[in-house]
Amino acid sequence: MRIGIDIDDVITDTSSSIRKYIDKSDNKGHIYNHIEEVMRGEMPTQEIKNFYKDNSINIFRDAIVKKDASGVIKNLMDEGNEVFIITSRGEVKFSGSEQLTLDYLKAHNINYTKIIFNCFEKANICKENSIDLMVDDSVKFCVDIVNNNMKSILFTSVVNKNEIVEVPRVSSWLELQKELENITK
Repeated sequence: MRIGIDIDDVITDTSSSIRKYIDKSDNKGHIYNHIEEVMRGEMPTQEIKNFYKDNSINIFRDAIVKKDASGVIKNLMDEGNEVFIITSRGEVKFSGSEQLTLDYLKAHNINYTKIIFNCFEKANICKENSIDLMVDDSVKFCVDIVNNNMKSILFTSVVNKNEIVEVPRVSSWLELQKELENITK
């Protein structure tokens, strides 16, 4: 099976890292008010664009890998699955993020078959790469993928925890592993 996996708030706890940098900001209230939009890839004001331009590399570097992510991904690959990292990170919005991400994944033993950067329409990327199932924290991306007759699993994050969706949802990597085992049976 070809499995697509997002990075931010799926493999890594990026939201916590963002909060750390927002707390250092002079206008943290304004930036906090838009954190959910930013985690969806939206940059609603110039001030927020500037904040992420100035801090994204440090945010990505300092994000902690979620518990069991590396082991579950390794198991998926050992079972013969192909793992595609499909991320909005990339040089288009975050200068310097591609090499940092490659180094980060290697340093944290996150294996993958292929990585695709600058993905802002993930349903199209999944089609183009024959992805069987996509794991993402974006409700929008998951719903788009399902609406294009592919499977997706929503990884619970601060951005989506209160949203009601019909897409299967998991809250940890061990839950994801069980869900994937059920799908492949």
